[in-house]
Amino acid sequence: MSSVVKNVLKPIPKQKLLNLEKLQCQIFRTTFNPTKQRTGAKILRQPLKGQTVTNYYGPADFPSAARIVRLWKNEEYEVVNEDEEYRLDRVEDLKRRGKGAPKKKREASSGNKKK
Repeated sequence: MSSVVKNVLKPIPKQKLLNLEKLQCQIFRTTFNPTKQRTGAKILRQPLKGQTVTNYYGPADFPSAARIVRLWKNEEYEVVNEDEEYRLDRVEDLKRRGKGAPKKKREASSGNKKK
């Protein structure tokens, strides 16, 4: 009985294991990599993300509100950009209360230069 146990626990030769792994790779169409080096195959197998990202942001040639206003400029009706109108109203309100951006300098001061 002890001889049977010894035969079962006998180590399998490395070459047989490599041949078995090579055969598995052929059957399941995977890459045979006996040295176990990193190949980047995991990343290359993933689906490409470019189309997903492009679909998320939409078409690049989608017209902006300003472009629509320029294209449809007509004397009969006026296209209103609500976001821009809100921004302008807010800036005007801040200026009225004295909280707006400071005025830009018109001319360079002559006394502050270092010699």
